[in-house]
Amino acid sequence: MSGAAGTGVTVRSSLWATALFALCLLFLYGQTTLSMIAIWSRSDTFAHGFLILPISLWLIWERRDYLAPLRPAPAPWVALLLAPGALGWLLAWLGDVLVVQQFALVGMLVVGAWAVLGHRLAAALAFPLLFLFFAVPVGEGLIDPMMEFTATSTVWLIRATGIPVYREGLFFTLPTGQWSVVEACSGVRYIIASVTVGTLFAFQTYVTWWRRLLFIIVSAIVPVFANTLRAYIIVMLGHHSDMTIATGADHLVYGWVFFGLVVFILFWIGSFFREDLQPPPPPGAAGAAVAGSRAALGLTLALALAIAASGPLLAERVQPGGGLAQAPVLPAPTGNWRAHAGPLLPWQPPAMVGGLAQAMYTRGSEPLALQVQFADGRFDYAEVIGSNRLFAWQDGPWKVVDSDHPRVRVGGREIAVQEATVRGPAGQFIAWSWYQVGHEATANDYLAKLREVAATLGMAPAGTWRVLLVTPYERAGETARQRLQEYLEAHGDALVESLASAAETP
Repeated sequence: MSGAAGTGVTVRSSLWATALFALCLLFLYGQTTLSMIAIWSRSDTFAHGFLILPISLWLIWERRDYLAPLRPAPAPWVALLLAPGALGWLLAWLGDVLVVQQFALVGMLVVGAWAVLGHRLAAALAFPLLFLFFAVPVGEGLIDPMMEFTATSTVWLIRATGIPVYREGLFFTLPTGQWSVVEACSGVRYIIASVTVGTLFAFQTYVTWWRRLLFIIVSAIVPVFANTLRAYIIVMLGHHSDMTIATGADHLVYGWVFFGLVVFILFWIGSFFREDLQPPPPPGAAGAAVAGSRAALGLTLALALAIAASGPLLAERVQPGGGLAQAPVLPAPTGNWRAHAGPLLPWQPPAMVGGLAQAMYTRGSEPLALQVQFADGRFDYAEVIGSNRLFAWQDGPWKVVDSDHPRVRVGGREIAVQEATVRGPAGQFIAWSWYQVGHEATANDYLAKLREVAATLGMAPAGTWRVLLVTPYERAGETARQRLQEYLEAHGDALVESLASAAETP
């Protein structure tokens, strides 16, 4: 691959400068880079991340004849767009939001490459550069809704077949045995794999944008329903074999074989509508453009690195810590509520942090537990946010059999809390869960993270807690919910004030 002769910038020198920028950027943001590699290593869902960079490099190599006649001219002003990326990374670092840090890193890599390569060469390499975003391990937010969709659609198919089935949350029982939808059954890994490969196939096979976009959309939709069919087939195999087939390791094997077959059929059908790739422009047209100077290339590279380095440099001056909290003084009982000094409820909600404050109350014979979880610094990297939907460990004796998002008033503000009905060896309980960050209550992970960042920057009181109310669940359920609401009506203001007071404690 070669470019213009003389003192002008060549395609080869532009690509080498881009590679140098990429290596320096990954070194500057080494912690974020290693976090992506760690997730690729431990998660089957994101193991494809190891292949993204080699695929991008192969796509660039494949276009070498198209790139050769181009006259690259660096675009130093584009490097200024790295500043929002560095700031976004810094804010995400302060809030300990890994996925945003990773997106910011890849975004800066793409923008820096654009600045160094210039508009013409970057446009020719737009897809290989943008394809790098698939290296970001994102998609875990789809797991819960996809698990719910898989359970609902699979049970519907089973009933449509005429087989009786009893469902509780993500668990369902057939006459021959019990089944549950776990994370591996959500189909998220199939969706991510299908969209990644489908995007690559679309840009290699089609030219018109509407065909590319249509195939990508189809590659995202097909695995959703294919996963339901996969789950249904596995349940039917287990049911008709008296639970001797598709209940062990072969469960996963059948799943991947079925998914591979679906993807093969999808691409086979898509190949009938392929378009011949447009030929590259004649060298004369590209040669009419004036190549940038080597001095401009060096200046652009230095400017891009200087702006990109501002994120880590600022991070050394500001330390995250908005999530740490003090132990609060829990509100004293009022009205007809009484403090209970006896044993706690037999079910204790799991926690992701070490700090815990709890109290038991009774009203007549009706028990209720208040639990406040917080990060106290005993465990590295432990944080409250992200635990709002955690009510039972996956392999533990307690199971979430129902969930909801009722709106309740907490400290004069109405929020949608996370509700879970949990069943286990010692009975059934209902729990409400939400966060308080500083003086504000919320059940939204993203809002809570933004408030933690504001606290770290000194714009709001620090301290994050997860608040849980737990009470035994009666058959009707409404009595238990009414008991939780009445406790909040009597103690909600005092609870918020006690947590706010702990937030102001140095």
